[in-house]
Amino acid sequence: MSQLMEGYRTLRAAPVRVSSRVLRPRLTKQLAEHTKVHLGCGPYTFDGWANLDLGGGSDVVSFDLTARLPFEDASLDRIFTEHFIEHVTRQRGARFLRECARVLKPGGVLRVSTPDLVRLVDEYLAGRTTEWTDQGWTPATPAQMLNEGMRQWGHRFVYDEPELIAAIRSAGFADVTRVAWRESQHEDLRGLEQRSFHGDLIVEATR
Repeated sequence: MSQLMEGYRTLRAAPVRVSSRVLRPRLTKQLAEHTKVHLGCGPYTFDGWANLDLGGGSDVVSFDLTARLPFEDASLDRIFTEHFIEHVTRQRGARFLRECARVLKPGGVLRVSTPDLVRLVDEYLAGRTTEWTDQGWTPATPAQMLNEGMRQWGHRFVYDEPELIAAIRSAGFADVTRVAWRESQHEDLRGLEQRSFHGDLIVEATR
């Protein structure tokens, strides 16, 4: 991965818990003004969305996403999260998904983008190591690629499609569908992915 991305992953691996009760008034107002939320935004922020992560610029709300989300029940229309859920354990990921279900309105949509375990294994079985060269990552051997892909950059649990869909359904979503990169039947969920496409696992779930 690029030096910038590696540093970003390191930041995520050492979270600082920030309670919604101690958010500065300006940030509390920022959250209240939005019904669309970008969780785990990193350096990528969206106009018209509340952008949350562990640190960042003035347009990012610093918040530990493994805590209770700082939103009222059934208060959001959209949640987008890209390359976040693989950075927490499956148990914490399940809690995060339940929180997403709690804060979404009926009919609200969660869009999750994450590396696909199947793509990683397929590259390993094919003996290829250059799929992610454009990201600054070219492992020396397929075995190193597989191990690094599952363990480096703060990765804790890498999902395949059945595992992710099962976790989302268990959190309270009935309608869960795999979708294409940057495509959606919802206009405001199109073109959101910021990382180059490498067979990512992307799903949308309706509350």
